[in-house]
Amino acid sequence: MYITYRKSGVRFQIAVPVDLHPRLGRTPIRIPLGMISATSARRIARLLSGHAERLFIGARSQEMNAMSKPDLRDALIAELQGQLAEMADQFEEYRTNSERLLAVETENARLTGQNEVLATVVPIGEHLGALADGMEALEAKVRTLPRTQQGGVEDALALLQDQMTSLSQAVQMSLDGGPVRPLLSEVLEDWTEVRSGFGIATKKIDTDRNRVLDFIAFAGDKPANKYTYYDVQRFANLLVRVPGNYSKIPHLKGKPRQDAADYNDRLPPEDRLPTLSVKSIEDNYLSPLRVLFRDVAAEHSFRSPLTDVEIRISSDATPSVERLPFAVPELNRWFAHAAKEERADMKWLPLLGTITGARIAELIFLQGKDIYRMRGDDGLECWVLDLRTDLIAEGGGTQKRKTKNKPSRRLIALHETFETLGFIRYTQSRQDDEWLFPAAFYYGKRRVSNPADAASKRMNRMLKDVGIHERQVQVFHSTRHTAKDIMRMARVGERTHDLQTGHALDTVSKRYGLKHLGQQELEVLRSLPLPEGLDLTPYMEQGAAAP
Repeated sequence: MYITYRKSGVRFQIAVPVDLHPRLGRTPIRIPLGMISATSARRIARLLSGHAERLFIGARSQEMNAMSKPDLRDALIAELQGQLAEMADQFEEYRTNSERLLAVETENARLTGQNEVLATVVPIGEHLGALADGMEALEAKVRTLPRTQQGGVEDALALLQDQMTSLSQAVQMSLDGGPVRPLLSEVLEDWTEVRSGFGIATKKIDTDRNRVLDFIAFAGDKPANKYTYYDVQRFANLLVRVPGNYSKIPHLKGKPRQDAADYNDRLPPEDRLPTLSVKSIEDNYLSPLRVLFRDVAAEHSFRSPLTDVEIRISSDATPSVERLPFAVPELNRWFAHAAKEERADMKWLPLLGTITGARIAELIFLQGKDIYRMRGDDGLECWVLDLRTDLIAEGGGTQKRKTKNKPSRRLIALHETFETLGFIRYTQSRQDDEWLFPAAFYYGKRRVSNPADAASKRMNRMLKDVGIHERQVQVFHSTRHTAKDIMRMARVGERTHDLQTGHALDTVSKRYGLKHLGQQELEVLRSLPLPEGLDLTPYMEQGAAAP
């Protein structure tokens, strides 16, 4: 319903329902009301609107289906005009009765002398007079109404239709989750920038960004709040078919995951490449998406499609690799080879990883100051690696030591064998601000961008050279498993060896107490019984390696 005010008077109009456009046309129904007050126009418009809705309902009935569009429209307009005329007649009768009532009340007030009654009657009379004047003008206009009103009504109809469309869009917007948010590719850049302030490794941030871009390439770049649970589930279903090393296949490098999966599917069954593992899909793809949608949903006020749902990884996915510790004969072969190396990192990293359980990135970024002797109350001295302090930056100042997590910033006990084999002697040759293994930071004369990653590759090549490397099963990281087994076999308490290896304390009881190794624990780990048959004699005669 809509009312327009023009020089020629007031005009009532009402939009034709969308489903009746084929029968009544898109142009609104308009009825001139003449020169009447705004209050009167609103009252009449409300009555006409209700009657028009009843007529629209009738227009949908079977009885009126046979009528042509012009005839049906004319019939509706004529019915509304008739209703308007009937309203005028009813008003005339009401006015006559009101005037009679007014006369009676006035005479009664005059006769009884009730001036207060007369005072209330006068405003009623004034109101009725104004209403009468308006209705007289309305009656005059009714007599001049044509039977059809198909011209000059487009503007009002368009306005009403715009209002109805806006309302419909608002309802649909609410059903769709509210206003459209920025594209996922746009919020991804903001998310990446914000995460750079969290102290997360740059490599991790870049990798997560690339995995989200892989998802966008699969599901399309849509507003962030328009993705659904099925978008992510279908992506997970696709990843199950993607070769694990497809980026190393020249003609697939840089291609979408869909292309890699289709390529692998086309190969004969016996030639198909191993696909991504369950752990790889979960950690490298799904985990970043969960964090992204959680953060972006909070920023842009919508519900994440991954809230309270579980993304299922198909049983067809390659099972996650279970890393194995090294057996004593394998360690003996490795140590015999490593002890002959001239570079300090190549010589000592295998032994350090196996006995301390330290990660390779923790060992590579050791400086001279990080290895020192602690003296207990009983006078016993223990050598330790201290990862709790920051690094000394080049040119002075400090540089934050990057560790995997909070428990990784820890104190590590050094076994007494490192004193007898010459490692401690070597570490004391390094200045406080010098890297313990400076060669690990270079490839020839070129400085490497990721020293820990480069060192890991060198260690795995060494394992291949001695014949004990098994892809993803027995790698340098297996030394952490070996160290855990050595401590378990020696009956070291679980909390103690968790502190030694930097594993999170997973119970309330374990989290109570000192958060780093105490003096007695250092002494226990210093004199830890090593596995029977472990041969460290190759290190005995080698002395300190040159940096």
